[in-house]
Amino acid sequence: MTSLVVGGTGLIGRRLCERLSRLSVGIIATTRAAGERPAWPGVQWKVVDLASFDGWDELLRQVDTVYHLAWSTIPSSASHDPAQDVTDNVVGTVRMLEAARRAPGVRIVFASSGGSVYGPPDALPVSERHLTRPVSAYGISKLTVEHYIEKYRAVHGVDGIALRFSNCYGAGQNEKKGLGAVTLFARAGLRGEPVTLYGDGDVVRDYIHVDDVVAALVAAGGRRNVQGPINIGSGVGHSLKQVIVKLEAVLGRRLAVHQAAARAFDVKASVLDIERARERIGWGPTIDLDLGIEMLIGELRAELGLECASPFSSTAIIPGIFTGPKVTHGT
Repeated sequence: MTSLVVGGTGLIGRRLCERLSRLSVGIIATTRAAGERPAWPGVQWKVVDLASFDGWDELLRQVDTVYHLAWSTIPSSASHDPAQDVTDNVVGTVRMLEAARRAPGVRIVFASSGGSVYGPPDALPVSERHLTRPVSAYGISKLTVEHYIEKYRAVHGVDGIALRFSNCYGAGQNEKKGLGAVTLFARAGLRGEPVTLYGDGDVVRDYIHVDDVVAALVAAGGRRNVQGPINIGSGVGHSLKQVIVKLEAVLGRRLAVHQAAARAFDVKASVLDIERARERIGWGPTIDLDLGIEMLIGELRAELGLECASPFSSTAIIPGIFTGPKVTHGT
């Protein structure tokens, strides 16, 4: 058995490669940059830019399962240039699906976004039966790919499934993208840097540890011909204010927080109903937010070479502008 991890150098991709390696699965992983190929035992690397790659036929003939994690944008960058978002991600994925038509038996597991495709919810938690009314370009593109997956299943028999992830966090998240509030805030706290909170901090999200996400991916990859979409989350909502309190409890210090205006593309609340995941792929989360934050901070301390948290400002909310570096995020 061989799996293809499209987007193998991201947070989820790296952890997935580690998990598949422990399961003795052959692994081909892709990266956009030739210099970003870690020397991991048993992993064969391919340089693939989703926007322009034309070698899907040859690649899919070598694998049984494709984990499609690659995406070139985040919500803010997709909103800034939606045309590029569609060209890079939607068109690139359709090329992959076209090749999957000619690769019988390949299972495709797509990483969609439960926090983006539904839009403002009518009620919480949000099940897969809820109307999809995305308000961000990012959510529209993710949902469009979901529709293409269902089209290729219905018309061409391609075995594909979309997993709608809630807000994933974990050590190793790329801070340059400004995505992943829990990880960004924890890392900033350990470094003694202030963070920027968009809005009043009452935005509610469903935070899920990366190890639980990886377990869901493996479960979905192993259940052939199970249809989606399937929500993957903790099923529990926390506001950013609550996240900050939990981080401070583990760090033993107050976070220095700069408040900024709320962003138009941020949905006020998003919590996922995960019952379908239990029923269809036999998956459920095992790491709650308290344990996940403890695990995260322990790993970040090792990553940063710290034995304990660095001392920093004890001010909770600062209305002005910091002169030092800032980590910005809102969800």
